[in-house]
Amino acid sequence: MSALKFDIRHADGRVEELRIDGDRALVGSGGHCEIRMPIDQAAVEHILVSTGPGGVIAEARSFQPPPLVNGAPFSRTQLVPGSILGVGTTQIMVTQIEVAGAAVATGKEQGMSPMTRVLALIMIPLAAYIILDEEEDDGPAAAPEEVPQLWAEEAPSCPQTGAAQAGSVAEDEYSIALSKHERRPFHIPDGVQAVTRYETAAACFRIAGENDRAQLAARQGAKLRGEVEEDFRTHRVRLEHALSTRNVPLMQKEVRVLLAFTEGRPQTDYRAWLSNLDRRLKVKYGDQSKGK
Repeated sequence: MSALKFDIRHADGRVEELRIDGDRALVGSGGHCEIRMPIDQAAVEHILVSTGPGGVIAEARSFQPPPLVNGAPFSRTQLVPGSILGVGTTQIMVTQIEVAGAAVATGKEQGMSPMTRVLALIMIPLAAYIILDEEEDDGPAAAPEEVPQLWAEEAPSCPQTGAAQAGSVAEDEYSIALSKHERRPFHIPDGVQAVTRYETAAACFRIAGENDRAQLAARQGAKLRGEVEEDFRTHRVRLEHALSTRNVPLMQKEVRVLLAFTEGRPQTDYRAWLSNLDRRLKVKYGDQSKGK
């Protein structure tokens, strides 16, 4: 069974996550819409989002104001991963997800007696708990002191040395940086990667002789780097607090956020610790972070 996950960024900066079980959802101000928007921003039915063999499709139902995908108006379009829908001042990223469990109760389980099912439901979590508690558990191990770097120590250089080629690379890198920067509220790794793209663009603009654009890209990269570093530090502090208070839902949420920050970076003791903690929490407590 498939579902649609909506990451909604409001004008005030709030990010809301909603999951709609099914293959279609209406975005609009009408009371029957799955994704409700303010009446002054959207028509009663503004966009129909549906899934099919080709992926996720967005179909405009109203053009006042015109709905946008990645900043461009559309009437009907396929949403590739990372696409941003815009209605008024609201931005929406849609992801198709598979929901496990619909077929779990079929097959071999149909031949189980009610008592066998009850015993299975009791024994499986109990076995997992015993496995985790084989060693004396005074709580999760403390995090390694060394925190991984989100970027390489050396600033990226331009892969081209000729002015014309460097200018072409700079344009591509800068465009990608802007796109990833825009998606940062919905996908943490994009914010980390955007910094490197800005810095590469700046290096290439310098070789191309476009110093003003080089300075602009460098400023944007430096500003975003500072914001991402501060967010990374904030989430580490939140995880420390969750560990000290044994707040399991918050632990699970912050572990996954921090894993997203370090995605794609070389394996470190810190990332290995995060992965192990995520696995242990999931097996021992299930997923308590949903909806938190």
